Amino acid sequence: MTLGIDIDDVITNTSELIVDYAKKHFNSTDIDLINNILHASNIDDKLVDFYDKYLLEMQKIYTLKENVKEVIDRLILKGHKIVIITARGNNQPHAILGELDQKTGTIEYLSKHQINYNKIIFRARDKKEAAIKNEIDVLIDDSVFILENLKGSNVRPVLFTSISNKNIEANFDRVSNWLELEQYLENLHN
Repeated sequence: MTLGIDIDDVITNTSELIVDYAKKHFNSTDIDLINNILHASNIDDKLVDFYDKYLLEMQKIYTLKENVKEVIDRLILKGHKIVIITARGNNQPHAILGELDQKTGTIEYLSKHQINYNKIIFRARDKKEAAIKNEIDVLIDDSVFILENLKGSNVRPVLFTSISNKNIEANFDRVSNWLELEQYLENLHN
């Protein structure tokens, strides 16, 4: 199988660090502010400043999800192809960062942590299009919106639980950790 895998909140513990930085930066524990930062639904100058100031720094120190490296290594050994599909590298409204900085930083991070993959796709504004073009069988992402967008395609969506989606109902399969994902894929493959 060819597996499409998102980075933030799938490979890395992204939202947790963003919340920690936001609480310090804004000197606040306001849940509405934190939710706005995580979902970036209402972009304002304060959020642009926050991401401009901290995003590259945070991307360098995100921690890995437990067992991610080991499970990816085992999946590759079993013949699965790993394609990382990320929106990183876009000039996103909440991060006015250079595309090269994001790509270089991401590749360095994955290399430093010895995360193996067959291909990486940056600037994936439309992950459905990227998944179809790259013949992805299963797309693992933490975004309900992205996975709902897969309807009408042959790509199987799998939601990776994160703090930004844990209370959201979804009409597709969900996993909570990498060992659970590995078992899910094993059952799917047999």
